[in-house]
Amino acid sequence: MKLKLAMPCRAVLATLVSLSSGQALAVNGAQPGGNGAANAAMGGTSIALPLDAEAATNNPAGLAFVPTSMVIGFQVFHGDSSSQYALPGNSLHNSTTTVGPEGGVNWQLSPQWTVGLSASFGGAGADYGQPALPVPGAANAKTALQVLELVPAVTWRPYENLAVGVGPNLAYERFEAQGIIVPAPVPGGLFPLPKHGQQQATGIGLRAGILWKPSSTLSLGATFKSRTSMGRLSGYEKDLLAYSGGRLDIPSQYGVGAAWQATSTLTFAADWLRIRWAGLKVMQDPNGFHWRDQPVWRLGAAWALDDHWTLRAGYSHSRGEITSDRTLQNLYVPSINHQALTAGLSRQINASSSLNLGYEFNPRTTLHGSAESSGTSLTSKVQMLMASYQHDF
Repeated sequence: MKLKLAMPCRAVLATLVSLSSGQALAVNGAQPGGNGAANAAMGGTSIALPLDAEAATNNPAGLAFVPTSMVIGFQVFHGDSSSQYALPGNSLHNSTTTVGPEGGVNWQLSPQWTVGLSASFGGAGADYGQPALPVPGAANAKTALQVLELVPAVTWRPYENLAVGVGPNLAYERFEAQGIIVPAPVPGGLFPLPKHGQQQATGIGLRAGILWKPSSTLSLGATFKSRTSMGRLSGYEKDLLAYSGGRLDIPSQYGVGAAWQATSTLTFAADWLRIRWAGLKVMQDPNGFHWRDQPVWRLGAAWALDDHWTLRAGYSHSRGEITSDRTLQNLYVPSINHQALTAGLSRQINASSSLNLGYEFNPRTTLHGSAESSGTSLTSKVQMLMASYQHDF
């Protein structure tokens, strides 16, 4: 569904995105490994394990099991990437740090009904600080995509151990690309695409989920997110994004999860998620990025040391969305990392307030080009720091 957001809502989204800087470097394509500092520190496991008011970005039904509360936090993305690009000895290097906001609020209206608002941040990009190739008139190779998603959700809890949740996915994105070099009409020729500057778009989709607790120690969940149809990024429909009409939609995804409280102090969780990149028009361009669908497996654990301290750890693994024959086209979005190690801790300050810290490490990964991308390689390493403050009312 395509719907322009009202101007006040668009202004709020733009203000939140403006709190970030640089290019976001996500690890699941253009998405972070996890939403919410506590969940992200557990490998991103969250579909059956709601830990704070940001739960609607993972599974809207999770808000039913979160107390009336608020959480505010941020994620710091730091990515280092490099490329041996197209020509022998043509080395490009990128180092990017981005800070993005996240958070949420939740209200328990009654034992059966809950409403809440959750926010998450993601994106992708690179800034190599020089032209990708020695082509006259080419600007420095740079792209930046920043995406903020807001999920106002409502949950219904017909039974104490079962909840369903639903809500729109309101999205705001900013995009800029320069230094894009493409084949010229003459054989063997190259020319740079014109700049269109930073453009913005809004869009809307749908999120839904279910969470069931068959026993006091076991939780099972399922979540669905529709494709979020975004507006046109002015100017880019003429060249770079012509195949998709100037649109960079947000992919649909679905997943299932489980959480098991093995003891009073030890909890395990696992998720399986599928991100449908291949369903986007922009990814179907025969000359473009051409990302494939991405299955993601996540494992996490939490150990409560005492009433104040909880340790968290996790692991995430996915199938890379970029295939080796598309290495050349993905210089500007080097999202090739496919595994992550996470750790974190939570501190209960008092009966109503807590702090959460998390760290994610995506080891150095190299993708060597094949077929038409032979001679090109991409290398990337990503680190993330997550922090949040939670307060129960």
